[in-house]
Amino acid sequence: MYKAIFSSLLITFLNLNTFAQGNQPEAPGLAFVCELKVLLKPAIVVGETPHGLRRIIPITGGTFEGPSIKGKILEGGADWQIVRKDGVAELEAHYQIQTEDGVTIYIKNTGLRVATPEIAAKIAKGESVSPNDYYFRAVPKFDAPAGKYEWMNNAIFICKGIRNPDSVSIQVWKVL
Repeated sequence: MYKAIFSSLLITFLNLNTFAQGNQPEAPGLAFVCELKVLLKPAIVVGETPHGLRRIIPITGGTFEGPSIKGKILEGGADWQIVRKDGVAELEAHYQIQTEDGVTIYIKNTGLRVATPEIAAKIAKGESVSPNDYYFRAVPKFDAPAGKYEWMNNAIFICKGIRNPDSVSIQVWKVL
């Protein structure tokens, strides 16, 4: 028993010593996939709920393009949001895209938009705000049929959002 405890402590010490010497693990790389330009309708405000202010942002269409994928965003999706008491917007968007070769791909995108109360108020009013003034990141999950785009089912993606007055730009990267 003492031997197992000692071995565990030794491994922990060696790992800590490795980090102390500046030997950080290598971060995964990223590969750009595409940018989605999503058109939106004004928010439908449900109101205050036990979880925060609930609102729904209808998705009306748009386009997307990347090095090996291109097409349109189909009408009918939405972003179901909760704005917490601290002002952070929890995002959960469900929508679908159609590639220019006719393949429909479902997307569920969850994330956060963090902004000061002043910046959040400008965004809510539809004003233009620099993307450097807020944090808008999410994790899209793709659900593609078998074939040319099924690789999207087997990877992790991250994205950066940029809120515009009547649309949102979503820049997507695959984590390598």
